[in-house]
Amino acid sequence: MGEQGFVRRKGSRLFVGEEPYRFAGPNIYWLGLDENVGGIDWPTPFRVINALDTAVMMGANALRSHTLGVSVGHLKSLMPRLKELNEEAFVKVDFALNEIAKRGLRVIIPFVCNWRYYHGGKYTFTGWRGLEDENDFYTDAEVIADFKWYIEQVLNRTNTISGVKYKEDPSIMAWELGNELNHAPAAWVEDICNYIKGIDQNHLVSYGKQFEVDADKLYIAQLDIMDVHYYPADAKELSADVKVVSEADKVYIAGEYGWSYGELYDFVKEAERNEDVSGTCFWSLFSHDDHGGYVQHYDGFSVHYPGNGLNQDHLNRIQTLRGHAYHIRGEAIPEEKITDAPLLLSTAEGRISFRGVAGGAFYTLEKSIVCSEGPWTTLIERRPSYYDGGWKDPLRVKTLKAYYRMKAISTNGGEGPYSDPVESEAF
Repeated sequence: MGEQGFVRRKGSRLFVGEEPYRFAGPNIYWLGLDENVGGIDWPTPFRVINALDTAVMMGANALRSHTLGVSVGHLKSLMPRLKELNEEAFVKVDFALNEIAKRGLRVIIPFVCNWRYYHGGKYTFTGWRGLEDENDFYTDAEVIADFKWYIEQVLNRTNTISGVKYKEDPSIMAWELGNELNHAPAAWVEDICNYIKGIDQNHLVSYGKQFEVDADKLYIAQLDIMDVHYYPADAKELSADVKVVSEADKVYIAGEYGWSYGELYDFVKEAERNEDVSGTCFWSLFSHDDHGGYVQHYDGFSVHYPGNGLNQDHLNRIQTLRGHAYHIRGEAIPEEKITDAPLLLSTAEGRISFRGVAGGAFYTLEKSIVCSEGPWTTLIERRPSYYDGGWKDPLRVKTLKAYYRMKAISTNGGEGPYSDPVESEAF
C-alpha cells in the first residue's frame, strides 16, 4: 500500500491519502489466541480465513482484534512469561495479519486488557512483579517498563510471511492502548502514547473505554482516537459522545456495540448520518467450526453470518449490520456471491457432516447410487445449516454404496460450486 496506504488523522476525521476514510466491521477478538474450541489454543488457518472472508461478505473494511496484541501469561501467548517471547505464537499473528492485508482490511489492535480474561491483561503484568493491586499497572515503575518492553517487541516484529515490520504495516489502522481501560490515569495514557509514537510514526493511537468519554484524555497531543463501547447500542449516547470528541478535535469510533437487543437500527443510522463517526465495530463475529457447524460463544452477542436458525428479528439485525458496513462509506449493497464449496467431512452410515462456507445461508445435498459422476438426485434442498453442521440421509440403504455432494446458497439465492463427491461405503 505504500506511504499513502496508512490511515491518517486530520483533526477529527480519518483519511487514506486525500480520501476520507470511514469504516465498519466486526470485532474478531480471537484471531491470535482462542478460548472456544477445546480449551485455549491458536485458531486454525481455516477459522481465521473463514472469519475474514465472512467479514468481507458482510461488507467490512476494518475490524478490531484483541489477541493480535493482548496475549500474555499463557503458554501459547506472545509473551508466556515476563520478557520471554513465543515465536510460534507470533507466527500465528503473522498469518492473521497477512490474511487481513490480502483482503484490503484494516485492523485495530489493543496491547492490554482491563479484565481477567484468558488472553491476559493488567493483572498478568502486576502478578509478574508480585503486586496484588491491578491498578499498580499504571503507577509501578517496573510494571510500566515491562509493558513498554512488550509494546516494543510487537512494534518491531517483522512478519515472517510478508516481510513487513508491524510498525510499517499499513493494514494496521491503529494501536489501542488497551481494551476498556476504564480507570487509566491521563498521565499514564500520555506516557504510553508518547512511547508508541517514539517507535512508530506510521500508526494512529487509540484509547478505549466503556460507556462514556474520558474528558481528561481529550487533549493529549499524541492520542488520535477515542473509542467508546455501547451495551446496548444507543443512538442518543453515541450522538452526545461524538459531539464531545469531535469538538476536542479527536477521532471518534464505536469500537464495540451490542447488536442483538436495543435500538440497533437507530444506532447505525445515526452513525451513518454523523460524519464525525469515523467507524464502528460490532461485538462479535465467529467462524464456522473445522468439524462442522459454527464455533459457539455464549455471551448473547455472537454473530454467525448469515444467521439461519435464529428468529427473524435476529436475522434482520444481522442483515442490518451488513447494510451498515456499506452505508457508512456511501456504497450500494451488492448481492452476495459464494465462491467456496462446502467440505463433506463424513458420510458414515448415512450421517452427513460438513463444514460450511462464508455466506452459506442454505445448503443442498445431492446423492448418487451409481458413481461419482452421477446421475444426481436432490436429497435435501435449501436447508439452513443451523449450528451442528450435520444431517441424516433419510433414504439410506445399508447395502448400497452411495456418493454425496453439496453446494451452498446465499440469502439472495446465489449458488456456490459443488463440493467434491464423497463415497460412502455400504454398512
